[in-house]
Amino acid sequence: MKAAILNSRQNLRPVGSDRWVHNTMQAVKYIKSNNYKLLSSVGMNTWEMLIYLASKNNIAQTIYLPAEENQDRYGVIEYYMRQFRLNPDLTDWRFVEIANIRKDYPLFQKKRDMQIINDADTVFPISLRPNSTLNSLLLNNKRSDLKIDEKYKAEYSKPEMPNKIEINRELLNPVIDKQLEGFIIHWTRTANNNWPSESLYDYYDVIASSENDYSHSARLTLIRILSENLLKASSRHYRKGISAVAFSELKPSDAVFLMKWRARYREMTFEPYGIAIRKTAAEKMGVRKVIYGDKKLYYNLTESDRPYCQSIGTKGYWAPEREWRFIGDIDLSIISPNDLRVIVWFPDEILKVGQYTDLTVLSLYD
Repeated sequence: MKAAILNSRQNLRPVGSDRWVHNTMQAVKYIKSNNYKLLSSVGMNTWEMLIYLASKNNIAQTIYLPAEENQDRYGVIEYYMRQFRLNPDLTDWRFVEIANIRKDYPLFQKKRDMQIINDADTVFPISLRPNSTLNSLLLNNKRSDLKIDEKYKAEYSKPEMPNKIEINRELLNPVIDKQLEGFIIHWTRTANNNWPSESLYDYYDVIASSENDYSHSARLTLIRILSENLLKASSRHYRKGISAVAFSELKPSDAVFLMKWRARYREMTFEPYGIAIRKTAAEKMGVRKVIYGDKKLYYNLTESDRPYCQSIGTKGYWAPEREWRFIGDIDLSIISPNDLRVIVWFPDEILKVGQYTDLTVLSLYD
């Protein structure tokens, strides 16, 4: 017997107390106790939560994936096997054919939803938007043998926009610039998905066990860095093949002007939490100033300089960030504590964050 759990698009930053998360977990327990095979998919947190829950609870599942004609399907399977710690004996795969994954992704979603409903013996609708395509597909399905079990159904709530923050310059610590004179700063931001090197299994595991606070906020990202003593490189927004840690040499009172909402990515450019490294120590480690320019400049650079080249920007102008860059991870334990500082937003966070480090913690606000 095969079961589908259906949720419309939910908050981009889910927490364990979200009704759809709680009820989905209850439905999965029921599926396990009745020996159903779970039908799951990728691309949205509502679907990927199912993959995680099936993996964690040793439930057989079929995962529906988008596929182009010449795609390396074995590589895709290997990726998700690692990301979700899947048991191959409990996991089947079904590829949904589309011409172009990027352009035709909405088509994949509709075809996937139709196939899952058609393949299921029982459907558990949890949190469905009344006028959604997914809800329409379910309501218009003509199968007489399809069982619809609404015991875990929850009222749908419109997803909230991720937190857009505003920095009040009048509240800035008047000595913060002097305290960080001669430092470059790696500012953190809230992650809308898993952290660099964090598996999707671990990401959803933390969400499932959370309560009301989003597990990957900018403050918790900073705490993760301090707990691991490691600044992990990210490949996001960099040229292919580059993973780096970014810093800004702007003083904090100037950096706050660039803490802006990026609607395209549904996140802030960066937020008022960070790690500062003394510039002289950073240079000795190999942290370098970014070279801003166009494609012509990039191809005129040597191979060793190209990783430090950043587009001047087409939809934005990036030079004011005054970025510095280190290729690869940075082990903070090899840097003298005298050359490191920790930055938090509010004064009352100094002690809260300070319990994770022996480094000096400074607050952006007075």
